[in-house]
Amino acid sequence: MHRLFSIMRVFAVLWMWGLLVLAAYLSPVRAQEPFNPLVRVWLTRWQNLPLQITVETGGRASSKFAIYDIPAGETASVERDGTRLALRVADRSAQAEEWVIESEAPLAIADAQGNNRRAYRGKLMLRLRHGRLQVLNILPLEDYLRGVVPLEMPPSFPLDALKAQAIAARSWTVRNRHKHERDGADVCDSNHCQVYGGASAERESTTAAVQATTGMILLQGDLSVDGVYTADCGGQPGVGNNATAPPPDRDGSGRDYCVDNPQHYWSLGFTFSEVWRAAGGKESGQEPPNGEVDVQVMQTDGSGRATRLRLRRGDAVQEVSGVQLRRRLALPSTLFRVRLEQGTTVVFEGSGSGHGSGLCQWGAAGRARAGHSMEDILQAYYPGARMAPLSEVIWEWRRARKNSSVR
Repeated sequence: MHRLFSIMRVFAVLWMWGLLVLAAYLSPVRAQEPFNPLVRVWLTRWQNLPLQITVETGGRASSKFAIYDIPAGETASVERDGTRLALRVADRSAQAEEWVIESEAPLAIADAQGNNRRAYRGKLMLRLRHGRLQVLNILPLEDYLRGVVPLEMPPSFPLDALKAQAIAARSWTVRNRHKHERDGADVCDSNHCQVYGGASAERESTTAAVQATTGMILLQGDLSVDGVYTADCGGQPGVGNNATAPPPDRDGSGRDYCVDNPQHYWSLGFTFSEVWRAAGGKESGQEPPNGEVDVQVMQTDGSGRATRLRLRRGDAVQEVSGVQLRRRLALPSTLFRVRLEQGTTVVFEGSGSGHGSGLCQWGAAGRARAGHSMEDILQAYYPGARMAPLSEVIWEWRRARKNSSVR
């Protein structure tokens, strides 16, 4: 009996050691696999039928009731058939309310004439929603970012600037992935979200930046940062959701980090009538009354951006927000001064391009050229944020949240 117990103890020890060895082997492997969830991207550029979808290496199309193989190099056409979508491949045809097309290689979409061709990684889901075609591209987050970064920041920018952009874009996606929940998607492919061009947009430098920062996001406390970004902050980052603006974006000599942007400083002139109509929007279709004219910035925020303007001609007065006037007149930014020339010409003189909040893209490039690291750049534009793996906030990815982005 004693010998039997001894043998059992030996087997128990060996079994435990086996588990420890297995755990030691598996743990590093799991640690190296970042959380890479799927993203549903609404491809708003594809809303008209018919479409052509080419499968370079072979794939399949599936509906609720059928699965069809698509040979390599074959083109499937999709057109409307009443309330359903008709899919045609060679001499086969089938109808369904929704089709999912997938392949190992990127799928290419083109219009009926084969023009405007664009390739996408992952799956394509085609369906009629509220009577119109909706195309979703369903793919891993990291592949999605490969098609975002080169369209949001010039691929020729320094690598540390591109890496900072990749982390900002990844953080924005985590924070805003329910932006199009009502549309049955996570995000769209336009500047309403982040501009996304699929595999056709990918560039070597930006792909390297995405891969070098795989799975990394910015956190403030336990929440992901709303990683907004702007083309050029004009040398003064905006206030964003803060009460006060960050310090000026300048080096020790007082030079704006973003001054290398050829359009960093700008000046635009309009007639007083044009500005008056823009201030009134749809309600101001008539010419302003006669009389002396005046335009003034009445209020600015902590960064010096115009938040309220007043226009006067004779006894008539209009007020308009800086954001509204910028949009209606296509001004580069609201970081401007305004003056009158020759009595009736309104001149806006300003700097920067975009809303001014978050990462300044031209500023990031300037900082990188000055020797700043990716970490330095992110701290400059998102003070107090820390980098962390997305796996730390899996719960946030899965939780619906109210949109807060300025994009």
